[in-house]
Amino acid sequence: MRYSLLDLQGGDQVDVPADQFPPTDVTPVNYYLDGLSRGMATEAPGTGATADYTVGADPGLVSFVTRFAQETVLIGYPKAHLWVEAEGADDMDLFLLVQKLDAYGTPLQAFTVPNHNARVHDITGHGASILRYKGTDGRLRVSMRHLDEKLSTEGVPAHSFDRAEKLSPGEIVDVEIGLLPVGLTFRPGEQLRLVISSRSLLGTMMPGNRAYTTPHGGRHIVHTGGDRASYLQLPVKPA
Repeated sequence: MRYSLLDLQGGDQVDVPADQFPPTDVTPVNYYLDGLSRGMATEAPGTGATADYTVGADPGLVSFVTRFAQETVLIGYPKAHLWVEAEGADDMDLFLLVQKLDAYGTPLQAFTVPNHNARVHDITGHGASILRYKGTDGRLRVSMRHLDEKLSTEGVPAHSFDRAEKLSPGEIVDVEIGLLPVGLTFRPGEQLRLVISSRSLLGTMMPGNRAYTTPHGGRHIVHTGGDRASYLQLPVKPA
């Protein structure tokens, strides 16, 4: 099989051969979220903290950023393991996005089509995500968090979708959310951002479709550190 590694700054590598996907030398590395600094690191914070947002309010999301000190290659399936709580609701719709940022914090993206005229810019500003790559994403309704133990692997969670487990007031639960496969390269100083929201951060996949609006309001709380160490697991390949 063959895969691509996106640089998103003109240095993409395409048609990279491999015997399997992810390649055998890929190692899952956990980047732990810190609700205080809004950073991510390979060591979990010893102190618990939270980050939160209100559904329907601006900005309606929280994010966490890490900066790579050396060249880093990601190829495979990312996943998030989050400890979450809903205040004022019995369910949560979670949308995740992993973006590449340059050394100055600017999000990087690339068209997947050769036509870059004004109309394509219009429809891909927020939506038509099949035409413009802005990062890898995943989503889950928290009441559907039950894992299928036979199908789930360390890298790819599979949910049974055979039961609805609503949240009680004050209940904190852990969820695993798989993201679409990724192939990204990072130079020293470049950054990665994880965004968590109640709405799709990419808009619709196809132009003309209506964006999804969650029926679940309230305040979403993400717990980090201590005994609720939320993390983003990244598939790291030796550079």
